[in-house]
Amino acid sequence: MRPSVRYSTGPVENAINVATLPGESRTFFVKAVNNGQSSARVEIKLFRLNGSKVLVDTRTFTLAAGSSAFRVLNVSQLLHFEVQIRTDSTHVLVSGWGKNASGRIVAAHRYTPEELAKKVY
Repeated sequence: MRPSVRYSTGPVENAINVATLPGESRTFFVKAVNNGQSSARVEIKLFRLNGSKVLVDTRTFTLAAGSSAFRVLNVSQLLHFEVQIRTDSTHVLVSGWGKNASGRIVAAHRYTPEELAKKVY
């Protein structure tokens, strides 16, 4: 059985002001690259964090060996959120990038593989 790896952004603050929507990041890009020799499954979950954790969106796809892909999540109406990425391969690396209304990266919402919380099952 292949190991499962879960990455998480942890809780992300998206409010420009205390309770102003839309948030600073309008979209959140999740980029995944498969450096392995076989295909890998990737599942992305977006949660709203406003006192209780509520699943907002789920995206699932398969990455061929040696390929990469990205998915775009709408976070514009979320003051606080968490993104979790689960894969069935230790050869898959992921990163996350918040982008503002102009499509520019929001530095506070940039997550490299080393910055994401990682747990191997």
